[in-house]
Amino acid sequence: MKAGWTLAALMFSSAAALADEAAVLAADGYARLKIGMTPEKMESVLGQKLGYSPYVNHGCSVVTTPQMERLGLNFVIDSKKLVRINVDYYSANSEPRKTKTSAGVGLSASEDEVLKAYGAEAIVKPNPADPQWHTIFVDTPDHASGIAFETDGKTVKSMRAGTYPALSTATGCP
Repeated sequence: MKAGWTLAALMFSSAAALADEAAVLAADGYARLKIGMTPEKMESVLGQKLGYSPYVNHGCSVVTTPQMERLGLNFVIDSKKLVRINVDYYSANSEPRKTKTSAGVGLSASEDEVLKAYGAEAIVKPNPADPQWHTIFVDTPDHASGIAFETDGKTVKSMRAGTYPALSTATGCP
């Protein structure tokens, strides 16, 4: 019984340590979670199971852990690789305001703050679901990946990082 408690404490401490790291969302990942990782490697970093199944939704799943959910984070895994990280207010107990980009932009930032932080790199597009909302894309120089900010036309309501095409789709899955 004691070994079980020790393993559980170690798993929780791994996720807690990751949550306490510099909460920076970048085109290549979040803290030690990197785009392109396998679910097994992610679980090793997190110290928790993700519940990914390659048989659900043609190999594409959105998964999280209780610790990451508290931070408003979930992960899109497609073809057994991490392709996108979402930051959102989807949980009543979430604290997503802690996560920011290296430019200091996070949820509740104004659209003007995003545009000022990223300048000419920021491309504003109308959201297909609601033209008053905008999606602001900031791509890497090779345009293979980037960060996207969803706004209501005024403030950032959610953000995500990852590779294309996952970055540009509503769910991250094809």
